[in-house]
Amino acid sequence: MQLKYPTFPTKMSGSQAQTLVHQHAYVAKNYQEALKQLENRDRFGDMDRVIQFPFTAPVMEEKTIEELERQAAKREENAKRLREAAARSRLEKLVAREQQLEAFTNLKNIKGTIRKTDWIAQIKEAGFKDEADLDDTIKQLEKAIQRARNKELGIEEVEEKEAPVTDLIDIPDEELDETLKKEKRKQKLMKANYDARQRAKKAKEEAKRQEEELARLEEQKRLEDPENWVAEVKEKRQQVIDRIKQRKRLASELADRRSRASQLRMKSIANLASDNPNGSASKRRRKGNDEDTFGQDDEDWAIYREISRDDESDDEEEDMSELNQYESLLLQYDPDFLPEHSYENMSSPTNTLMHLLAHGVYPSYDPTDMAQSYQLHVNIERVRVPEVLFQPSIIGLDQAGLVETVHDVVKTFDDYKKENIMKNVFLTGGFSQLSGLAHRLHASLQSIYPVETKIKVKRAKDPVLDAWKGAAMFAKDETKKQYFVTKQEYEEFGSDYIKEHGLGNVIQK
Repeated sequence: MQLKYPTFPTKMSGSQAQTLVHQHAYVAKNYQEALKQLENRDRFGDMDRVIQFPFTAPVMEEKTIEELERQAAKREENAKRLREAAARSRLEKLVAREQQLEAFTNLKNIKGTIRKTDWIAQIKEAGFKDEADLDDTIKQLEKAIQRARNKELGIEEVEEKEAPVTDLIDIPDEELDETLKKEKRKQKLMKANYDARQRAKKAKEEAKRQEEELARLEEQKRLEDPENWVAEVKEKRQQVIDRIKQRKRLASELADRRSRASQLRMKSIANLASDNPNGSASKRRRKGNDEDTFGQDDEDWAIYREISRDDESDDEEEDMSELNQYESLLLQYDPDFLPEHSYENMSSPTNTLMHLLAHGVYPSYDPTDMAQSYQLHVNIERVRVPEVLFQPSIIGLDQAGLVETVHDVVKTFDDYKKENIMKNVFLTGGFSQLSGLAHRLHASLQSIYPVETKIKVKRAKDPVLDAWKGAAMFAKDETKKQYFVTKQEYEEFGSDYIKEHGLGNVIQK
């Protein structure tokens, strides 16, 4: 538990750990099946036990209704001030634009009242290149002012791009001076941009019509055969999830220099530096020796496409968009598909097995909840701790388990005694109280002995005190005094000194 909760705020005593073992641990009939049960989120709660340690909750100052109302009123007043400040700022910007528009319009209107050279000088002094630049600025200001007024009035407007002026495009260059030729080139460029936008708009509208038609067909299929439709959507969703997982797996492999995918990619990159990528004796191109001919062969670009990963993010975005679409359909039409079944929730760190082992399913994990910071979730430990009896390697001990030890002891006797011993397998001690120990030991012994072998496993009536009671009875027997260690012998030889008796290991050997 210390490894599982390294930052646990309090310390678990030995007696508390012993209580956890005796009250919550059990010997699994099948250890591997018990571990698989933990992987099932729906069955995880059956294994999980929440142990609440004591803690002192911080004193929270409760505010009265009047104080809460005053705070709400204060927040509303602050929000009102911010809204008023924003409105004043917008109004000031609008007034400034209207003043600019008025000044630029007056500059435009005085064109016929003064000499052209003086007017052009005033335009340049105002910061404009020419008359066309002034006209563009006036149009932009008019649009900005109109948008600001519409926003204040709550009017939604749809901006339509006007077709550019193309009166000079059809006129031959011979009939135009240098200024008009420059304007003609500008008109051609603007017309090309406008035509491109129109084509993109038509393509977008066509794609929208196709999507609407596909949606209509899908809806028709759903109404005609809802069960098969849901199954198809689930299958498509799973295919997208598989692609996403494959892409993540490949990225993980490429990050590992020793993986096959990474080695193949590096080999492809190395081939790009070779004049003979497919040859068996390809040499690296050295600087200054050979001419770089990369790109003249289609195979070069094939290798480049193989190692290029620039489009992976686009593919991932498309897959996620498609996945969200399928999951929204399942949430709407499949009653068995719940929000927690979505890919985002299933791949969330809070749904990983490690998170479940540490924080469980219930209550929902809240890092700010002090009570939860003093909770232990005992789940896998319930079967893992007793399993050490049968598999000591779990805790790093290189020794035989309980079944192998029993077998090694029994095989030292002859066949007649073996039969009697197997009929009297006796369990005692506090650990023998664990639920399922006798059944597991019986099943494990039966699996390594012949079928006709009769095995009987019994547990002591009082496994905790049986050893003490036996020692007490032995000590009361006056005929066994020669086996006792006296106080004088204890003080002379120490605590490690013992005397052998008829039931000792030396006599049995």
